[in-house]
Amino acid sequence: MKKTLELIALILGLQIANAASAQNVETISLRVPDFARPLVENLANEYRKNNSQVEFRFISAKTQDAVNVLSLTTDEQAVNFARYAVLPVAVKGSEAAKLTASRRLNAKKLRSLFFVSDEEDDEQSKAEQKVHVYTGNSQLSASRVYASYLHEEVNDYKGKKISGDDSYLTAAISRDPLGITVNYISNIFDLESRKPGSSLVLLPLDLDKHGRQVLDAANLDNIISLLEEQEYDEIPVGSIGFSYDHTDRVINDFVSWVLTQGTTQLHRYGLLNLPQNELIAQQQRIVNRELAQK
Repeated sequence: MKKTLELIALILGLQIANAASAQNVETISLRVPDFARPLVENLANEYRKNNSQVEFRFISAKTQDAVNVLSLTTDEQAVNFARYAVLPVAVKGSEAAKLTASRRLNAKKLRSLFFVSDEEDDEQSKAEQKVHVYTGNSQLSASRVYASYLHEEVNDYKGKKISGDDSYLTAAISRDPLGITVNYISNIFDLESRKPGSSLVLLPLDLDKHGRQVLDAANLDNIISLLEEQEYDEIPVGSIGFSYDHTDRVINDFVSWVLTQGTTQLHRYGLLNLPQNELIAQQQRIVNRELAQK
């Protein structure tokens, strides 16, 4: 009888402890575009190894009723922790790849290739006349980044807009021999082989000799190293970071951890490091906000 009572007391104690533990669990809702989701999943899993009281759940861009929301954005006010790069692509061996293979596309030629111009141009190349441009229409689509970088309007893209995530752009051009598009390098490259995925080929850009050699070799790690060291007018590189309620202690702690310990995996997932001085500045932003709240 005594042993039975002890067993019941133990079970009740465990139930009470589990209930208390469950009540202390904090949930962070993550709103992340697909091109960066593998990285953020990795960050969340690594953080939870020493912070088991925090749980993460991914939500769609349309979810409105979520609390404790952490969004990955390119907004100027975001706390940046990484950089992205965007490149133009076609399918290897396609008619579009052949039409552009002999050209070295500078910023002016890229505008002419991808965007409608108000100016009449009787000397348009065959590539500019024949290729079919496919672009994304989501808020964080690489197509929006590319247009902004080249000082063009999204509505001035030639061709067809594809709904949904930018991963659908690869499927669209794979079905069209004349199809070309732009995408984040994390979408273009297979993260395991570090080579372009789905038989994609990078369009030739008008870079310096070293830059051309790196792009022609099409190795993701070498391209990341190149773009961390040098800027090119033909290749958009921009910062990406977290947008959230800075009074939220739990999210602040996670973002602080990402800035100090979570950036070692950026290359693995096709993203670039921030320059060290910028990373330190972002870390200081968090510290200053925490001090202001005390």
